Amino acid sequence: MHGDKIRLVREMRGLSQENVAAKLGIGQNTYSRIETNQAKLESRMLVKIAEVLEVSPMDILSSQPAIINFQSNKGTQQSIGYVENVISGQKELFEKMLENKDQEIGRLNKIIEKLLAKK
Repeated sequence: MHGDKIRLVREMRGLSQENVAAKLGIGQNTYSRIETNQAKLESRMLVKIAEVLEVSPMDILSSQPAIINFQSNKGTQQSIGYVENVISGQKELFEKMLENKDQEIGRLNKIIEKLLAKK
């Protein structure tokens, strides 16, 4: 469920799965399972991932796009190309969210139609 957002933020940060897994002290395969939603995201791991990716745990859990700080902790400005990648990634996430919303609206409309037909 939250794996797509974790992957997106990781990619925006320019980190590989191997980099993040090493910082978390877990194997790359284990980390990959988190990003693909094949492993349950425990709260302690959520906090660790958020720290590594420099976002809040709520940014990961929220259905809203993550808030990305474009400056590193050292205060150096990221390159324009990196910012463009972030914007592109955020757009991709918005498009997925809209697609999911449209699918849910379609599913709910079918339920309403069935209920109305039973009257």
